[in-house]
Amino acid sequence: CLVCRFKDGGGRKSSPFYIMTIALPTYNSNPILWLQLEALCNQETTHDWELIVCEEVGAYYSGEKYLEPYLDRLKEAGCKRVKYIPLTSWVPLSQKWVIIAQEARFENYALCASDNYSPSDRIERSVEGLNDADWVDYSRGLFVDLNTFKTARWERPSEKRAGLFMATKTKFLQRLEAPYPKRNIDGWIKDQSPIKKRVQVSKMPKGLHTDGANQISHHRAGMYVEEIKAPFQKDPHELRDLVPEYIVTELQKRFG
Repeated sequence: CLVCRFKDGGGRKSSPFYIMTIALPTYNSNPILWLQLEALCNQETTHDWELIVCEEVGAYYSGEKYLEPYLDRLKEAGCKRVKYIPLTSWVPLSQKWVIIAQEARFENYALCASDNYSPSDRIERSVEGLNDADWVDYSRGLFVDLNTFKTARWERPSEKRAGLFMATKTKFLQRLEAPYPKRNIDGWIKDQSPIKKRVQVSKMPKGLHTDGANQISHHRAGMYVEEIKAPFQKDPHELRDLVPEYIVTELQKRFG
């Protein structure tokens, strides 16, 4: 029982307002799901948080047992609750965000992708931003194509666009209704939410976005692998500049 492993409060001082729900939908992501779980184990935060994973059966199904090796480390990083939501049939990613929100216990909501590596200060920065805002995201971030290991920096092309490593209010996700889109999901969430104030982090995050192991945005790597096209740009950072050495080694071992 995942919840049973998290009964101990751990002694951190936190009020519900400062607690974050980490939403992690996944589908056919068994080869890459470890990446985000490692990032969550490496969070450096003073705030308590919960992790909710939602997954439907697929060819590369992970299942609840996939999470077990990470439970102790997640708890050490401040995670107070882990919930796994199994689905018997495929649903759009947009709908899974809503399903997770309905199970969320806390006011703040971070949208985490299973093929990303969140920066270690993601929870801390998100909670800080959401103290007096409705939306927090990053204006830039490094992407890597797992087939070639070529990289590029994504730059937000417009102030209207949703950024990277997004966080918002759980109630906004809970209110969303069908029809659930299959494309432009981030923009749909942002545009359907009554956002009064937005925090945009301009600093280059020590995190990573990957292409080649996800189920959407299959075209994205084509925008920077052979010829870099907007909203991508060349970037001087090496992978090791932004993520731990052991993460780079593991990525190269599994996909190189």
